[in-house]
Amino acid sequence: MEEEMNESGDVFFSMAWCCGSKVAGWLAAGSCKSQGNCPQISPFATISEFREAILATCKPRFPNVRLARRRPIGLAVSGGVDSMALAYLFSHYIKTYKSQHIADNPVHDVLAVTVDHRLRPESTAEAAKVAANVRHLGLRALVLRINWSDHLGPDVVPSKQPNIESMARTLRYRALGSLFLKQNVMSLFFGHHRDDQYETILMRLLSGHGYRGLQGIHKANSIPACYDMYGAYKSGLVDDQLRLRPFLKFSPAGREMRALRNRLKLESTLPGFEQFRSYLGINDLSARLPGQLQHDLDVSLPYLPPLSVEDGGITIYRPLLEFDKARLIATCEANRVPWFEDGTNVDATLTTRNALRKICRDYELPRALQKPSILALAERSRQRVHNEENEASRIIRHQRTIVDFDPNVGSLLVDLPLLKIGRAMNGRHNQTARDEARLGRQRLLAATITRKLISFVTPDKHLPPISNLENTVRRLFPFLYTDANTVELGGAGRKAFSIAGVQFEPVPSYKSTRWSISRTPFSSNYLREVTAKPETTIERPRWVSSPTPLPWEAPSDPTWKTWKSALLWDGRFWIRLNSCDRRNGLHVLPLLASHTKAFKAALTPKGRARFEKLLKYHAPGKVRYTLPGIYAVEKSSGPQEGIGQAQRKMMLLALPTLGVQIAGLEKWVRYDARYKNVDTQLLGKGNYSKTSRMHEFTARIGVSRKLRQQRMHRMHGKTPT
Repeated sequence: MEEEMNESGDVFFSMAWCCGSKVAGWLAAGSCKSQGNCPQISPFATISEFREAILATCKPRFPNVRLARRRPIGLAVSGGVDSMALAYLFSHYIKTYKSQHIADNPVHDVLAVTVDHRLRPESTAEAAKVAANVRHLGLRALVLRINWSDHLGPDVVPSKQPNIESMARTLRYRALGSLFLKQNVMSLFFGHHRDDQYETILMRLLSGHGYRGLQGIHKANSIPACYDMYGAYKSGLVDDQLRLRPFLKFSPAGREMRALRNRLKLESTLPGFEQFRSYLGINDLSARLPGQLQHDLDVSLPYLPPLSVEDGGITIYRPLLEFDKARLIATCEANRVPWFEDGTNVDATLTTRNALRKICRDYELPRALQKPSILALAERSRQRVHNEENEASRIIRHQRTIVDFDPNVGSLLVDLPLLKIGRAMNGRHNQTARDEARLGRQRLLAATITRKLISFVTPDKHLPPISNLENTVRRLFPFLYTDANTVELGGAGRKAFSIAGVQFEPVPSYKSTRWSISRTPFSSNYLREVTAKPETTIERPRWVSSPTPLPWEAPSDPTWKTWKSALLWDGRFWIRLNSCDRRNGLHVLPLLASHTKAFKAALTPKGRARFEKLLKYHAPGKVRYTLPGIYAVEKSSGPQEGIGQAQRKMMLLALPTLGVQIAGLEKWVRYDARYKNVDTQLLGKGNYSKTSRMHEFTARIGVSRKLRQQRMHRMHGKTPT
């Protein structure tokens, strides 16, 4: 989309209004000499083609949904030809295919939003014209205006800031996320097209990216810059399920359940039913189901309900990535849809992208750098990454790598997979090179597996790249770097280490592949800072009231405040508070050792015993000091703001993830905690247990290679096993 391509962060620059004008003529005439065999006049995009692109791009995120309510969708419209073509296609799409499912919900309305960054005097008028053009297409249109004084101060000129581009991008996404969250929009569409994809990959080639960086623009991804915004970024599904009428319903309807019960009652009276139950081993209804993930419960341990794991959020879709810009221009011209043309996109001296665009248009590039070849390269890169990620996920599930995941603490107990590559085949041509290639493949697979395990625990917004995990893989999979028959995996060779805010600790008195993964303990400097100024523990400047009604009702007592918006604490836990205490402020800080003794004293004897057992079993050692705690902090006012802990009284009230609180807290404080979004499909169990038989595991081979082996065995008079 145009607003993504320009470099100043503003939606509009010095744009000219275009509708079948000469400004776009050179784009639609097929004059780009590096496009391959492009037709001179590109046909316009049809609604049927657009529907196919929608179905290919907007795949269901939750395939097990039984019933879905209608939702609106959102469009980000900058006024350029790509976004206006997107608006036109959607205006006809919803009329032609009424209540058509997009992602998980049927669509009943389209909301187009234009962001006015107000970096130029004429940007407000231009944004109003774009909104009017969108309304002329029959769509709802809004203009979002960025208020720079709220972020930079009243006397700061935003256009003079050195990082204005990144700031504008962040504020743009956050404004879109906040608006669409209030409108119950979970699908946001951008107008990136095939030419944008081509230019992006060329720029990454110039920057020296590997194949993971050459995937280009993704067709679908979660909204960026909204990591701490509940409901916008990979969250909100738990609240939706608590509504009286959720947008997504996973359980069968009441009529369907009654029909199922009646059918089961009828089948239970048929002859042979008891023998069938006995054959399946389900005579005892209290017995464990086959393959069900259950732990051997210790009756002496108190029950701790696991935290809900969040999911959902706003997803950005780009259905026009398979359409050339020339086709979008032809679509707008054929249907007399006006657009604004950014004059700065023609200036080749302004940005690297503009220079590349001019080179591709005016010169004939080598075939390897032309659009078909570059886009094919991107497709191969995406397929390669997709295969690597799927193989890593398959191994984690199949070999039961994750022994236990505790969302209440944010910890993992893992048995690392033994990545064997089969027996050595001596005497083969280039055997050394073959073995080294296999080792390289296994190291890459080990790094991908490690990255997926880190994602469960890390507080960081972004996972470390694969290239930065070599030392970690050396520590976790040492047999991939030395002779697997002579390496000693256990003993003193295994030591604890940390990466990306995650602590890896070897589990003693167990086999050498078992590790405990938890959050790295907080530094002493950080603890001193947060105790002196508790406000620094959250990214937002203050807790704000929830913008939308919550699924549960607030207390009827008027002394209670409204529920606060959930905040992401330490990148791991979503925490929401409600209080009727107006004297002290509530803050979420790590569990501090200096407050543990007083907290235990405030518990009842039964609660104290339960608390000690929970810590011993769920959060042993220093792991307990990475848990969130709710503190009552004396409010500071005037010149006292920022004074130290000695002057500001603090009291630990509760550990929300463990469900432990001082007596009577429910009368004046309420809280709710969930864990961040993780890939829960990796927690599934495989079909075989990982035992000493792992040395017999042989990697799967392709069909063609298997046929060649069979022919070789027949030639030498051997029978393949």
